[in-house]
Amino acid sequence: MPSVLAAVLLFLFASDSGSVDPWVEVRLTIARDPYTSSDEATLCRVRAVNLGGRSWSGKSLRFEARARAGSRVVRQRGRFGLELAPYGSLETIVALPGRHDRLEVVPLPSGESGPNDGGERDPSSRRRSSRKRAKKAAW
Repeated sequence: MPSVLAAVLLFLFASDSGSVDPWVEVRLTIARDPYTSSDEATLCRVRAVNLGGRSWSGKSLRFEARARAGSRVVRQRGRFGLELAPYGSLETIVALPGRHDRLEVVPLPSGESGPNDGGERDPSSRRRSSRKRAKKAAW
């Protein structure tokens, strides 16, 4: 009898730890924010809803927002902050250049990184900081 109980506990533990993909329990939605969008940029609210009983780190919930403009596709990667509680939700805002009405959001695996997901800084911001240093050195 104790060996059966141990086998059941081992099976439950193995099945719980093997499911590390948050997208089994988490659903994403995207909507254009009509109050802050303009002709030059579309601000979108991306919402993650946890349908399961497990908490997820917001940094591991990475996504890509897409908008179709004719044959061209505009993309922006992002992620959430804080922690997604069981049966809770998180929301973030993503900006897409141009005016768009057709939007979609897709989850990204946590190991995939890109230039627009908050991991890297904008190259123009590095340029500005080096200009400031050069200006200080000249004084």
